Amino acid sequence: MRVLRPYLPFDPEETTLSFANCLALMHTGRGMRHFLRDLNISAPSFVSGHAAETSALAEMVGVEPEELLANSVDVKQTHASFRDQRLARAFLSPHAAHFCPACLAADGARECWRQRLIWGFRHVHRCDRHGLWLAHSDNASAEALPDAVSVSTFKQRDTVEDPTPEYIGWLKCSLSNTSTPVWSWLEGQTLEQVLNASEMLGAVLEHGHGVKIKKLAPIEVEQATDIGFSIYREGPEAVTEALDTIHATSPASAVQAGPLAYYGALFDWLDRRANAIDPGPIRDILRTHITKHFAIEPGTNILGEQITARTTYSFQALSDTLGIHRQRLSRILQKFGKVPMGASDKESGRIVFDAAEILPLIEDFQTAISLHDIPGHLGASKRQVEVLYRAGHTSSP
Repeated sequence: MRVLRPYLPFDPEETTLSFANCLALMHTGRGMRHFLRDLNISAPSFVSGHAAETSALAEMVGVEPEELLANSVDVKQTHASFRDQRLARAFLSPHAAHFCPACLAADGARECWRQRLIWGFRHVHRCDRHGLWLAHSDNASAEALPDAVSVSTFKQRDTVEDPTPEYIGWLKCSLSNTSTPVWSWLEGQTLEQVLNASEMLGAVLEHGHGVKIKKLAPIEVEQATDIGFSIYREGPEAVTEALDTIHATSPASAVQAGPLAYYGALFDWLDRRANAIDPGPIRDILRTHITKHFAIEPGTNILGEQITARTTYSFQALSDTLGIHRQRLSRILQKFGKVPMGASDKESGRIVFDAAEILPLIEDFQTAISLHDIPGHLGASKRQVEVLYRAGHTSSP
């Protein structure tokens, strides 16, 4: 097949749609869709990122198909596909919604403007090369920058004062397939799983349990994601420690308060809003944390998985199991050091007991002989038993 001339090299930082538009302007002076039709390539399928049409263009212009496919976002009805990763459509957009004015100025003439792939990620709000906040184009659904950027928009220059977040560097290395810091924990997770988990962890830690991500300013989203990333990259133990902090700082005080009250927006996200796209290992970590801090009855569904075995007892569940009134049980457990001395009924009610640790106590109570029956069990008089008890001989022979 004859390759179109003049030849235009593909920039690995550029989106496939942007490259096609630059080709179209160079060869025909018209938009991308006219150019594709002239080549007998389905424009709607190409714009949607379908592999067959993308590969067809690559072969016609002398570019390796894998290069264009790597920077193409295959947009489907319910999700998007990028480099074999299933992503939410809102996580990565192939359209010309954001741009760096300084980068476009460096590109030269308007027909040479290139849409960088990294600008399409929801968690990217800046150009780290020029220290500028990304500007919003006049048409977020535009397929190419020349069609979406007016003169006034192009002149915007909003300087970033804060240093570049660490997660931006990690994302750039991931996109360019260059070496990243040795965080083996992140291997096998999608870009969205890492960044979404980082964002939610950092947002709750920084802005509280009721945080609304969409209401945060870009700089606040950056800071929250960077805080979360510094934790998440270190692995499950670090995430669990962050969950300890989130649980401990919850404003919840009611005895019946559940996981939503103690984990806030993080639980809400994993419970309701992260069902279409797998959120990754953070869901399992939070589920484990919940089963350690809440008395979950077997058969209960927690974050999409049914709990089959009891791992903890609530104070009320323990009271019901032993058949002992809460106040009396509290006094008994205070003597055993399981409840703080002088704890109120409300304070006792919030305590959760590890099932493995409390099981011996349950068995002792269930096999214990009542004080009334001890004389007969020992073959002694009631007065003799009282003498033995006062002398500290409380165990049966």
